[in-house]
Amino acid sequence: MFHLFYLTRQILAKKKRQLDHDDSLFEQYEFDDLKDELNIVALAKLQARDNKPLSDSQHFDANEQKITTFFADKLSTVKQEIYKKVASYDHMAMRVSDITTILAEAKYASEEFTQNITTFQEGAKQRIKDVKHEYGVRKKDLEKFKHKNHITREASYPNSKILYIGIIMLILLSETSLNAYFFAKGNELGLIGGAAQALIISLINIIFAFFMGGYLVKKLNLVKKTPVLKYGALSALIIGFIAIVFFNLLVGHLRVQLGIDPDAAYVNAIVTFAQNPFSLNEFDSIILVLVGLLSFLIAFTDFYKMDDEYPQYGELDRKYQDALMDFSELKEELLHEIESSSSSILNKLETRQMTAKVIMQELMEVPIFRQKLQDHFKEYYHYLNNTYNAMLNLYREVNNDNRTDAAPAYFRERVELDEDHIITIVDAKFKENLVKYQDEVLELPHIIGEQKLKINRTLKEVIAELDNQSDTDGING
Repeated sequence: MFHLFYLTRQILAKKKRQLDHDDSLFEQYEFDDLKDELNIVALAKLQARDNKPLSDSQHFDANEQKITTFFADKLSTVKQEIYKKVASYDHMAMRVSDITTILAEAKYASEEFTQNITTFQEGAKQRIKDVKHEYGVRKKDLEKFKHKNHITREASYPNSKILYIGIIMLILLSETSLNAYFFAKGNELGLIGGAAQALIISLINIIFAFFMGGYLVKKLNLVKKTPVLKYGALSALIIGFIAIVFFNLLVGHLRVQLGIDPDAAYVNAIVTFAQNPFSLNEFDSIILVLVGLLSFLIAFTDFYKMDDEYPQYGELDRKYQDALMDFSELKEELLHEIESSSSSILNKLETRQMTAKVIMQELMEVPIFRQKLQDHFKEYYHYLNNTYNAMLNLYREVNNDNRTDAAPAYFRERVELDEDHIITIVDAKFKENLVKYQDEVLELPHIIGEQKLKINRTLKEVIAELDNQSDTDGING
């Protein structure tokens, strides 16, 4: 008995060493610890005192049933955990559908791009048509105007009027501030009253400058003008210049009278102006007149240069340039949208390719995990079954050595823990299909390369067609 007991322990120790590398799921036992946990020796001796189980018994006694239940429960727990692992492997295997989707997307990427770009082209054609029509109308109006007025030069005007408007505002502010100082000396409201008077005077100078510099003087540049228009505009200019000079002289007289008699300053200013407009002998008044005339001349020049010297030419040219800009911007916008669509699909293909590789690497590990789990379970079952029989044999040997009659005949029989212990973990069909998918994934870079060539070829054709449609030289004037 001792030799058999020693041999059993050696076998179990060897099995344990073989299973040391396995998952923590496959728990191994120390023989002596398990023997003590199940109280094998004491229970066997206790039963032996009463010569139990009986010599003619054919069934396990309660202690043998207890040992069987212990190992059966352990085996059941292991099986449940294995089923969970198999389910997780099955879930991983479902990612094959992702591979299928990626392969389909890769194979039909160029067709998808063509469909998208066809839809895009329909909308682009209408947008180009509308902008092209507007551009054609503006170009035709401009060329007709230039031909009618014998203009061969390009229009000349500033790109922005902000600088010129700023100069006008600076003149208005400067003249008002300076004049406010002079008028304040004779105004009972002081600087505030002087500023109000100065602002009105400055506005009158600006209005005259705008009407004469921005409108009247340009009428003289018209190629085709009637004598009435020609001499009327010239007369209006002369009258305007005389009027602005006399207006500023009148302001000078007003300044003098405000210092003498503020209450009757306006009436006295008119009287002295009518007697002799140029009879200004006060330095502040002379400065006031010069400032007004200088402000008028600067504003006159500013309004003249604010637009082309030929009436309406600058306005028509700006409309034409705006239409041309809209046309150019539309072309750039459409090109950007086309290239973005192309880049989006190409980037998507690159991402799908990397994703397919990662998924494939994961899937290739599934059969390995399955095979490893199946091998470990098979090995563990044999270990568990041997341990189970070792515990039974120990119980029976102790019982047999301590009883006074013969032990039951079944004591000599080896028992199988679970007749239906085999679990199918390896999926041969999945493994076979995986080889096919692996070949397709390896072919994926070639497929994507072909799709890129098709997409780039389509892209070049669409851009060429867009260039042809948006050719401004093809618009008839």
